[in-house]
Amino acid sequence: MKRCAMIGVVWAMLLAALPAVAAEVTTGPVLERCLVSLVDEAKLSAGEAGLLIDVDVKAGDRVTVGQVIARINDDQPQMAKLRAQAEHDQAIAKSKSDVDVRYAQKAQAVAQKASEKAEQSHKSVPGSVTDVERDRLRLEWEKSGLQIEQAQLERQLSDLAAKVKGAEVETAEIEIRRRLVTAPLDGEVVDVQGHKGEWMQVGAPLAHIVRTDKLRVEGYVDAARWDPEQVRGRPVTVVVPVANDRTEKFEGRISFVSPLVESGGDYRVFAEVANRRANGSGEWLLRAGQTATMTIHSDQPAAP
Repeated sequence: MKRCAMIGVVWAMLLAALPAVAAEVTTGPVLERCLVSLVDEAKLSAGEAGLLIDVDVKAGDRVTVGQVIARINDDQPQMAKLRAQAEHDQAIAKSKSDVDVRYAQKAQAVAQKASEKAEQSHKSVPGSVTDVERDRLRLEWEKSGLQIEQAQLERQLSDLAAKVKGAEVETAEIEIRRRLVTAPLDGEVVDVQGHKGEWMQVGAPLAHIVRTDKLRVEGYVDAARWDPEQVRGRPVTVVVPVANDRTEKFEGRISFVSPLVESGGDYRVFAEVANRRANGSGEWLLRAGQTATMTIHSDQPAAP
């Protein structure tokens, strides 16, 4: 009997301890009526004025970073590039050629021999070569030496000219790229405003792209119950109602905690949530503008 009584006491102590343990486990704040919004989007516009000659997407198309969305007429910069490229290639060829240098060196060797031979003749037979002729031959020798320097300088100038023309080629390429409208992010086209054949002004809207694989869920936390460190960086579960009275769950993490407490005593938080597609349809389940319930999984108890 005593043994049974002792077992009963132990079980009573364990049962009494269970509520206390459960009280220490908290799920964190549950935020109602959270707003689903975009993490990233881009409203594309024309970078240069001109005729819109290509529009390669339509609403609903998936695009990747760098994909060409539209193109404005680029005939003028294309011609400028061809001209600059030809001049660049010509300057490169001149800078690499040493024909003038080698010719000047050979001419100098001939002039040197002629001058030295005239001097020898004058020494052997004074007056056989006049002073004027010897001065002329000596000048030709010196001139040929200067021609070598001139040929070397011309090669250097051609090399510099090639660099200038190379810069002109790059400038033309920049002008061509400015007439290409490309996607700055992976996403989905939700609107196309430019049409082939239209004249576009600088800054005129062309297309709107949104990121759909990751979305933001925005909610408000009671500052009187939850300190920022209890929610910052914590994992979250987001529940969103969908068609036919169904709900879908998504996982994410708190990415932003506002340092400001608003007039109602709450502070704003953002969570970034990975989206997914519906089975069989390929449509995204989570969409900007939806209302969701977000549970923040905190490992710390709330303030009393």
